[in-house]
Amino acid sequence: MNNGRSEYCFFWCLENYSYCWHKNGEKLVSPNFTVHKLDGTTWALELYPRGDDEENEGHISLFLVRSEQDDGPENFSIKYKLSFLAADGSAFYCQKTENEFRRGYGHGYGQFLKMDKILFRRNSPYLPEDILTVRCKVWKGEGKVQSIGQSTARTRIRVEKNSFLHVVENFSTLQSNVMQTTKIRSHSKEGRFITSNLYFTEEKLIMIEIVLSDTNRILCKCEFSLLDRSGNAIECGMIDNRYDSKRKSVHILPFTLVREVILMRKNEFLLDDKLSLICECTFSSGIEFETIEETLNEVPLVVMKRKRNYVPGKNDYEAAKKLCTNSSVKEDIKTLYINQCLTDVEVKTNTKSFPVHKIVLCARSPVFKAMMTNDMKEKNTDCIRVNDLEDDIVQQLLFFLYSDSIENLQWKSATQLFYAADKYQISKLKEVCSSFLVENLSTTNAGELLLLADTHSDNDLKKSVEDFILEHEEQIFGSKEWDKLAETNPLLCLRTMQLKYKREKMN
Repeated sequence: MNNGRSEYCFFWCLENYSYCWHKNGEKLVSPNFTVHKLDGTTWALELYPRGDDEENEGHISLFLVRSEQDDGPENFSIKYKLSFLAADGSAFYCQKTENEFRRGYGHGYGQFLKMDKILFRRNSPYLPEDILTVRCKVWKGEGKVQSIGQSTARTRIRVEKNSFLHVVENFSTLQSNVMQTTKIRSHSKEGRFITSNLYFTEEKLIMIEIVLSDTNRILCKCEFSLLDRSGNAIECGMIDNRYDSKRKSVHILPFTLVREVILMRKNEFLLDDKLSLICECTFSSGIEFETIEETLNEVPLVVMKRKRNYVPGKNDYEAAKKLCTNSSVKEDIKTLYINQCLTDVEVKTNTKSFPVHKIVLCARSPVFKAMMTNDMKEKNTDCIRVNDLEDDIVQQLLFFLYSDSIENLQWKSATQLFYAADKYQISKLKEVCSSFLVENLSTTNAGELLLLADTHSDNDLKKSVEDFILEHEEQIFGSKEWDKLAETNPLLCLRTMQLKYKREKMN
């Protein structure tokens, strides 16, 4: 540590950066990276796309933060440099300083760089392929640089596009402020939908209102085109809030054409008095992927540079960029399921068949593994019957086995997936469902969850529900839902009500 400068370099690639949904005060956090030769300290970067507070609105805020739990000392002094990399790998903007970091605390810059240096420049050279690359160098000592490691991470923002046709009947007779509505369902397993409302104001301005079925998606960009009689698309409106420092809503959008213009050109735009409109919506819907992609440990950096025909700056950037564009193992396995490639067994409900892979089922569920490896009918027929589960629940279950994730979880589906996870001993899915159900406990569904926990002998879940019931005993014990549970499961209700007196006695 005293012989020269011991330096560690961390690259963080942010894919689809212009689709950051974050308002002022909301942040992106990189994966943690641990520098064992800097006393085992663990770090992360925090980036606020629209500033960390009101004073810094319109700026990108960037901080280096030390983990609350690492192997280093309580206080650790370190020098560091934070940079944004341009397309050629050069650092087009950087800040260098030294601070003492306590565990769980960070230092950095609330006004690291103005947003308009990057986002306001469409086709910015600093966002090649919409990837923002952040570089963080940390070091101790001075003099000759000795690399003690390098790692690259990426975070990808999920971007969804949905294009649809909105046909308005009897356009010429529409009254002002009367909405013509079209509902478009997505083809995803979650069954989300978009509602498109077209109306015109008393000033004869044509407006489109886009309403989403879930609040986890942010509408970032919308483009509208009219279809003429020949099938040509004529652009008539577009809005894009990705470059907005305040991230304004784009849910209500005006046309560039007013109603009178369309009526005057009805022979061109209206076939049988129908207005045909193509809507192209692009959404931001959270973090799709984040991980450490590559780590160089105990490898002389000079050797790696020669091996890769290293060009200073540019190759650092190119290596990070290539990692950002490659898919992960999890994504590839999920693609196998989506494309039904090389499937060798079927999971069947009463009404539908799902082609899947034995190896995935065996890896994720000991129950499925027993079916496929022991002398059972499932092994001999290459078919697993699940007649007690609905089609959409089986689809969500299988998607979880391949992707280790589940989206758009609802109360009903969570209870059914909890049942399936318990039956097939998929412990992580059971925990995901259990956590969701506890977070969404209410006085009306507490009895239902109590019965579910009791039926599946889940003592931890049952205790959480019992604690909630006793906190809201007056509302719950006097409710219709509790009366109904008492009719079908009187012993369970009696034992729960007795808990109150047992706990009071213990206190």
